[in-house]
Amino acid sequence: MARVLIATPEPIGRRLAGPAIRAAHMARVVGASHEVDLVSLAGASVSPVDGRPVHGPEHLDGLERSIDAAVVQGRVLVEHPALHESSVPLAIDWFDPFHTEALHRGGADRIRRRDLVDGAHRTLLAQAERGDFFVASNDAQRLHWLGWLAAAGRCGPTMHDEDPTMRTLIDVAPFGTAEAARGGSTPIRDTFSAIGSFDPVIVWAGGLHDWLDPMVVIDAMPAVLDAVADARLVFLAGPHPNTSIETMGVRGQAINRARERRLFGTHVLFVTEWIDYGERLEWLADATVGVVADTGHLESMVSHRTRLLDHAAAGLPTVGTDRDPLTRAWVAAGAGLAVPPSDPRAFADAIAALCNDPERRSGASAAARSLAESHRWEQTLDPLCRWLANPRPASDRGRGSSVSRGSTVPTGLRRAAGRVRIHLDEGGPTQVAKRTIGAARRRLGR
Repeated sequence: MARVLIATPEPIGRRLAGPAIRAAHMARVVGASHEVDLVSLAGASVSPVDGRPVHGPEHLDGLERSIDAAVVQGRVLVEHPALHESSVPLAIDWFDPFHTEALHRGGADRIRRRDLVDGAHRTLLAQAERGDFFVASNDAQRLHWLGWLAAAGRCGPTMHDEDPTMRTLIDVAPFGTAEAARGGSTPIRDTFSAIGSFDPVIVWAGGLHDWLDPMVVIDAMPAVLDAVADARLVFLAGPHPNTSIETMGVRGQAINRARERRLFGTHVLFVTEWIDYGERLEWLADATVGVVADTGHLESMVSHRTRLLDHAAAGLPTVGTDRDPLTRAWVAAGAGLAVPPSDPRAFADAIAALCNDPERRSGASAAARSLAESHRWEQTLDPLCRWLANPRPASDRGRGSSVSRGSTVPTGLRRAAGRVRIHLDEGGPTQVAKRTIGAARRRLGR
């Protein structure tokens, strides 16, 4: 039995976002065969998945000397360089292409936007250089990440001679499902008096992120109501459980769009809090159709819409845009319908087709439940578990291009100089002085 560290930047508690859900279930599945230390950089708590303790970041101090392997997400390596510099066999969880999400964050603050993208880029370079094994969520992602690994010098003759498929370097371990919805409760209808017992409910599950497009679904609602007079659209999208993430502007835009359409509070409704992890499936089981949309940009091409796994576990048919790989897989299996991005009429027609055809909806629901059964965490995480059965350093570790390692020492100075140049471009010397004073005050806690 090995001792394995699983570390995430995200908070693990009653309310979980995707990275934390994945880390918690990794701990559960891997913990069946190994001793697991589950760590969240957001602080200590208890996992709602299996009740195991979640350690805070202080638990990482010196831990590299007593563990046999580690699985990390996000900025863990950047914030804990001792783990990066150790000889511990390290698996990188690349289920989330967060650098493509960073392109959509920061709003109108161009400095903030550049900083977010730069930080994501450096984090990925460090991971690509240091990791001994990598997991992606789907084949499209795997090809995307192979490009990063090739750029970091990791797809050279050594790895090719060992395994021409590169599966021993990076494999696919998708997001999974754990349980089916019990059903029988009506939390959506209990929450909103505007929804009757038999009204069809269209539900948007998960976050309202800036790389998604809730507006197209809101714009579809007038046409939906022409075909399904008593339909309601509900967004289960309260503030993100990670309070360090800025509030996404798209949430306010969606509320404003619903007001403009004169649908807010009557036919388009918003849950104001993030749904507890243990309750999420019952909320979805109280709905008729699930929806998810984006505008067909880069993030959608390499994403893995994890909310669709919850749709499946709840037996909820889905209408989604046809650019992301998981939606296409759901449609191919008969669990939903795909429409082009930015097309409200197509969304309305697809939603109405499912709402008005109980037989078709029942078939899609059965297909969704079948998908849930085939995506249990014990199955999806099998490539990672096989690597952890014999964790070892990659044969080419340290032979890459050293793109990030070679720049480690002067990184802070270069980033500071780069920011000064950006501030000069954006607002001249006055802005440089203003930002410098603001940074100094933040360091002093004023």
